[in-house]
Amino acid sequence: QWAGQFQYLKSAEQKLKVVIPFTLLIIFVLIYLNTKSVIKTAIVLLAVPLSLVGAFWFLYFLGYNMSVAVWVGLIALAGLDAETGVIMLLYLDQAWDKSRAAGRMNSIGDLHAAIIEGAVQRIRPKIMTTCAILFGLLPIMWSPVTQSGADVMKRIAAPMIGGVVTSGILQLLLYPAIYVLWRKRHLGTPLNSSSVAVAPIEAAAPISPALKFSPEVSAISRPRRSWFGAVLILAIVLGIGGFFAWQKFGHTNSGGIISGTPFAMQKVKDLTVNFIHPQGQLQKTMNDILIEFRNSTSGELVDVGTVKFDLDMNMSGMVMHSGATIAPTGTPGQYRALVKPDMGGDWMATLHYKGPHGEGSTSFSVNVKQ
Repeated sequence: QWAGQFQYLKSAEQKLKVVIPFTLLIIFVLIYLNTKSVIKTAIVLLAVPLSLVGAFWFLYFLGYNMSVAVWVGLIALAGLDAETGVIMLLYLDQAWDKSRAAGRMNSIGDLHAAIIEGAVQRIRPKIMTTCAILFGLLPIMWSPVTQSGADVMKRIAAPMIGGVVTSGILQLLLYPAIYVLWRKRHLGTPLNSSSVAVAPIEAAAPISPALKFSPEVSAISRPRRSWFGAVLILAIVLGIGGFFAWQKFGHTNSGGIISGTPFAMQKVKDLTVNFIHPQGQLQKTMNDILIEFRNSTSGELVDVGTVKFDLDMNMSGMVMHSGATIAPTGTPGQYRALVKPDMGGDWMATLHYKGPHGEGSTSFSVNVKQ
C-alpha cells in the first residue's frame, strides 16, 4: 500500500510538538543552572528569535519548504544560539563585576563604559565562532543535488547558516543595549546587594557579637532567589511533563470496559458488528475503541477469531493508511482496537475477520473529528 511522504510528515509533526517544547525547556533549565538568574536566562534565550530571522529569510531565499529536516536544523540552531548567548553575557558580566569591584559603577556613564569594554572583547571570539560554523556548513550547500542525502543535509544546514549570521550581528548590537536597560537599576548598590545591610543598623543600635553570628541573622542574610527560581523551574517542568503525559496516555481507557454509543454499526452475514468509542466519534489522536460481534437474531456475543481493522483516506495520487492494533478483551466476541488517524475528515474503514465463525469483511465510511 502506498502512503506517500505526506503521512510520514504528519506523523513527524506530532512528535515534533513534543520534542521542540522539551528541547527549549531543557535549554532553559541548563542556562538557569549556569546563571542562577531568570532575567539572565531570558536575555540569553533572546538569541533564539534573533537567529530565526536569518533562518527563515535564508529558507525563503533558497525556496525550501518546512520539513522534518528543516525542523532538525532549527532545533540545532536553538542550542547553538543559547551557547553563544551565554558567552556574550559572560563577557558583559565580567566587565560589570570588574567595574563594581573597582568602585567605578556609580553613574550611567560608568555603566556605558563597562558595557562597551565587555562588548568589544566579544567581537573577535564571536566572529571566530560564526566563521567556523559557516566554513563547516557552506560546503554542504555546494554539494550536488544528485549526491546521496544532499537534499536532506542542505535543509538541515540552511537554517543554521542563516540563523548564525543574524544572531551574530544582532547579539553584538542588541545584547549590550538590553544589558544596559537591566543593569542601570543596580547602579550605586553595594556588592552584596542580596544580603541585609548591617552597617546602617549598627550605626543606630550596636548589635552584640553573639547576635551578629546567630543562626537567625545568618538565615536572614542568605539569598533565597536561587531557591525560589529552582522551585519555580521544577514546578514548570512537572507541569509541562504532566500535560504531555496526559496528552499521550490520558485519552486511552486501557483498564476498564469501553462504553458508549456505537459510532458505526455494520451487518456482516448473520452478525451485527458494533464499533464503540467513549466519545461517540473517532478523534485525531490515539483512539481506544471496542469492536463487538453479536448474533443478529439472539444478540449474543460471537467469537470470530482473528480481526483486522484499517482506515484509509483517498487523496490525490496517494492513499493515507492507518492500521489498528487489535487485542482480545478476554470476553469472546469483544476486541479492543487502537488506531490513530493523522487527519480529520472522512475515512474509509475496512473490517475483516477469520476464525471459527467463518470469514467475512465489510467497508464503510467514518468521520474523524478534527
